[in-house]
Amino acid sequence: MQDHPAEFDDLPLDTLEEAGGEFHRRIAVALRHIGEPRADDRDAEGQSPRQRVASLAVLLELAAVTCAAMASGSEAPGGRIDRHPAAVAVAVAALMYAAPTLSALVTRIEQDRRLVAAHARRLEPRFFERPRTAWGASTLRAVLSEAMLVEPARCAQALERVLANLDAAERRLVEAAVREQGE
Repeated sequence: MQDHPAEFDDLPLDTLEEAGGEFHRRIAVALRHIGEPRADDRDAEGQSPRQRVASLAVLLELAAVTCAAMASGSEAPGGRIDRHPAAVAVAVAALMYAAPTLSALVTRIEQDRRLVAAHARRLEPRFFERPRTAWGASTLRAVLSEAMLVEPARCAQALERVLANLDAAERRLVEAAVREQGE
């Protein structure tokens, strides 16, 4: 599991849900401004906005399956499939088929976020257990912090960087057009 501040693990579940919801709102706003025509353009890190959100959807689904497995007393899935390039490619393809628009993709991650939260509410007394999961020996609470807060924050920030770069490129185009008109 990637490092994140231990203070995240002390947040009440309601706060975690609310903060996660805010990051999902920021993702939705960024995707709306990026738009369908640019949703598959790769950024400096080699990922498209659609791929980033698809990766988040896979992570949320992995967290939901992990919580469901814990609640049923069965073994949680192993391996971080949300980071495997093939899994992300399949998720992007599946999401593009099942959710061909960005708004449908945003709806999907919001539903996944709510599913994780619903499972988490039932497991709250067990948050600090360390079951064997795709995250290794992390506590369930740390898994939830990463899936509901840390990764959505990273996704939102990456999409907002894409928007900032688009805004800068558009400003340069406008400035170039003004210079050409002035000559």
